[in-house]
Amino acid sequence: MWQYAAVILLLFLVLYFKRYKYLKQFEKIDGPKPYPIVGNYFLLKNPKKHIAIFNEFHSKYGKTIKLFTGMLMNLITTDVKLLEVVMNSPNLTNKTNDYIMLFSRWLGDGLLISSGEKWISHRKILTPAFHYKALEDFIEVFESHGKLLVGNLLKASSEECMDVHTIINLYTLDVICDTAMGTSVNAQCNPDHKYMKAIKTMCEIAPTRLLNPIYRSEWMYKYTNLYKSEIKALETIKSFSLGIIEKRRQFLESRHSDDVNDYDEFGKRRKMTFMDILLKSTINGKPLTNEEIREEVDTFLFGGHDTTSAAISFTCYNLAENPDVQKLVYEEICHVLPTDHTVTITDLQNLKYLEMVIKESLRLYPPVMIFGRVVDKEVVYNGIKLPKDLRIAVNLYSLHRDPDEFPDSEKFDPLRFTADKQSKRHPLAYIPFSAGHRNCIGQKFAMLELKSVIAKVIKNFELLPVPGFTLQLTSKVTLQSVNGICVKLNPRSA
Repeated sequence: MWQYAAVILLLFLVLYFKRYKYLKQFEKIDGPKPYPIVGNYFLLKNPKKHIAIFNEFHSKYGKTIKLFTGMLMNLITTDVKLLEVVMNSPNLTNKTNDYIMLFSRWLGDGLLISSGEKWISHRKILTPAFHYKALEDFIEVFESHGKLLVGNLLKASSEECMDVHTIINLYTLDVICDTAMGTSVNAQCNPDHKYMKAIKTMCEIAPTRLLNPIYRSEWMYKYTNLYKSEIKALETIKSFSLGIIEKRRQFLESRHSDDVNDYDEFGKRRKMTFMDILLKSTINGKPLTNEEIREEVDTFLFGGHDTTSAAISFTCYNLAENPDVQKLVYEEICHVLPTDHTVTITDLQNLKYLEMVIKESLRLYPPVMIFGRVVDKEVVYNGIKLPKDLRIAVNLYSLHRDPDEFPDSEKFDPLRFTADKQSKRHPLAYIPFSAGHRNCIGQKFAMLELKSVIAKVIKNFELLPVPGFTLQLTSKVTLQSVNGICVKLNPRSA
């Protein structure tokens, strides 16, 4: 027994002296005073208060602050000069251990978590999935699922206060399953599908575990009911994905043709999916295993589901709150997308004002509020040595509200994103899709999906604000509102 106590004491001493070293090294960087062992945990234990707390930190302590999670120090920044280092340095491409702790059992070594040569090789393989021609093929998917979404919204339009996020979340799951795996879980028709429930469970577990010291400890976590729920959800997710991958692999192998993407196993013409690209790819002459493909497919599903539904929902909310902006969006949509017109990728690209509206909504409500990097090799910034293993987090929510870059920053103003105004801002003042080496590979895909579905919603409904309703924002895996993202839908006359 004493051996365990000695190991724990030794670990504590190592972390204590590391913290002391950081406090001395970064004494010029201010931040809230940490407590022994727990650090600043008590300030952060309630995610409903994170946004207000972080905004207060930056106004009180500066654009870069130091914050302790337990014994570990983090730099939290909104400083565009430091961001130049964080986003562009080859020594700052790895994600923090939080990503590994929360998602490694689910996403393995997918693009979100992987590093080094594996990340480089897989990123190279998947880049063609987001070229113009590939994206063009996905417009039909956006449109078909968008029509079903409009039908579901119409059924709910009698409600005086409707949480659009609940319904839109099902739409984005259908889209990402269709484009990533070539199959649909029909979430919009079957919201109780076991796969849908499993995904929801995983997304709820992550923020709960992140903030609880007991759950953060891997060996303690494995004795909790939360861990049992995670394992059960993962069994559902993995068996579903692996089943589709194996079925598709067998079909492709049976074709014995270079043109394997024309028809599915039912003889229906199909589009190239992310999964197809992975199945056809090799690294050093070896094909990817089913598990490697599953990790990437599930990474796309995770990255392109909740984030996209949050972006769509907050944009709808902003349009409801700003009727003059909504009127201009509606007029542009009617001009670019006349009735009974088959929507093309060119049409969506021509929705210039809608794009500015979406960008402004992403500025005020970035789906990923904060993301982190870890220093892989010592970097010098502004005369300060950033040591190996230092964790640096970017606070997008406060960054996008920096009055130095965005005057009257709380105001919703799409004209901030005219070409002229964008050129006068620091390029890293606005990064909803991250930036640099690890920018979001699917950002063009996401923007096209957002344009497609929001155009459908606005063409069919006038969005009205709900009297007395105010967003109650909270930071989970994505930025969310505790009381929903509510609007009133007024169907437009045909």
